[in-house]
Amino acid sequence: MRRYGVVVLLMVLLGWVQGAQTDFSRWYPYGEALALAQAHGRVVMVYFHSPHCPYCDQMNTFVLSDPRVASLLESRFVVASVSTETPEGQDLARRHRVPGNPTFVFLVPKGGAWEEVGRLFGSRPRAQFLEELRRMCAKGGACE
Repeated sequence: MRRYGVVVLLMVLLGWVQGAQTDFSRWYPYGEALALAQAHGRVVMVYFHSPHCPYCDQMNTFVLSDPRVASLLESRFVVASVSTETPEGQDLARRHRVPGNPTFVFLVPKGGAWEEVGRLFGSRPRAQFLEELRRMCAKGGACE
C-alpha cells in the first residue's frame, strides 16, 4: 500500500510539473486522494458509503450535490470515495474505526503520517454539513 502511494505521488507531481490541472471536483480512490492532498496542501475528506445505505443516498441527493457544498469541497478538499462493500473499503473502514455509513473522516498530512482532524457520522441537513466542512477545513489548516 505504501509503494502505491509513492507511485501515485510521483505521478501527481509529474503531472503538475507538466502543467496538468488536477480536477478537484472529482472523487478519487483513497491512495490517489492522499497523494493529491499531500501535493496540494489540502484536507482529505474520506467518504465511507455503501450502495444500500439510505442515509448515503440522502447525503448524495440533498447535501453533497448542493452547489455550495460542492464548491467548498472543490476549493479546499480532496475527496476520497470508499465503498465499504469492497475488500479495500472494509479494510480502510476497520483502520479508520468507521461505525457505519455514511462516515466522513478528515485527514491532513503531519510529520510523514496522516492525522485525523475530525469525523462525522450519519446524515445531516446541508446547512449543518456546510458549517461542519468549514470547521474541518479550518482545523486542517486549509482555510484562511
